[in-house]
Amino acid sequence: MTTNDASSIIEQVNKLGHKFEIISNIKSGKEATVYRVMLDNHLVAMKLYKNPDQISFKNTNDYLTGKFYKKLSERKAVAKNNKFGKKLKHKNWVKREYFILEKLYDNSAIIPKPICQVENAIFMELLGDRYTVAPRLCDIHLNEDEVKVARDLVLKNIDLFWNLGIVHADLSEYNILWWEGRPYIIDFPQSIDIRTHPNPKDYFDRDVKTIMKYFSKYNQ
Repeated sequence: MTTNDASSIIEQVNKLGHKFEIISNIKSGKEATVYRVMLDNHLVAMKLYKNPDQISFKNTNDYLTGKFYKKLSERKAVAKNNKFGKKLKHKNWVKREYFILEKLYDNSAIIPKPICQVENAIFMELLGDRYTVAPRLCDIHLNEDEVKVARDLVLKNIDLFWNLGIVHADLSEYNILWWEGRPYIIDFPQSIDIRTHPNPKDYFDRDVKTIMKYFSKYNQ
């Protein structure tokens, strides 16, 4: 996080009357960085999206197909992918993820509990503590009982997502965490709405195929 990013998010969170402190960096990616933070005296995770100028929206059209921008100027800007268009996509990208997280959590999906969204930051339950965070499935080896629990819960939740009108669309062992004996699915900004996307079943099938391929290694 740059000094400007830190100052901006601290200022915005404080304006809302929250006590806020950044503890440490957990993970940095192309689009966002996840931090361990204190929010109102509670240890939580903060996913902070990078400035839209620093993000490549090369593949986002595949996932945002069907999203409607009301104003003609907005639709043109998004189509041209100019600075204003990138800003609109960025805003939509963050808001969509938080909306999806709330919807899924309220329907008992295996995801970290969403807490709030402030500008480019999403605050959610931290799967971990001050010293440890939940590992990804790709970074650990499960025993036989854990494999069954993880596979059954993940497949059950892929179906749950679909019944709620959502497909994760990028699900793999890289965005499933393992904490206290169960899996948690993360990273939903690219998720698609099956009501508006022209090919939702293709993405659904891809998620299932990817997950089954991962778990098949335990049968070798």
